[in-house]
Amino acid sequence: MNCKRCGKPLPNRGITCKFCGALMDQEQIEYQKKMNDKHQERIELLSEKYGHENKVEYRGQKENKVLGLVVIVVVLLFLIILTILVNVIK
Repeated sequence: MNCKRCGKPLPNRGITCKFCGALMDQEQIEYQKKMNDKHQERIELLSEKYGHENKVEYRGQKENKVLGLVVIVVVLLFLIILTILVNVIK
């Protein structure tokens, strides 16, 4: 949809024309909401929104369940041995 004042395309967000600053009327706002709901835009990074190049790679954490289990077992064994030694020394 285009601005009724300057004729340029209206933004996908907001209620003013980014070129001339005119406020949108109710019809334009409803059309904008309908289009946004229809397309379900993905979340946009600030760097994308303002034109900066995004060079950061986002990686998920790797889960290492075996290592976690080994650490828990070692800590438990250490606590059991420590408890036995403390009781023997008394």
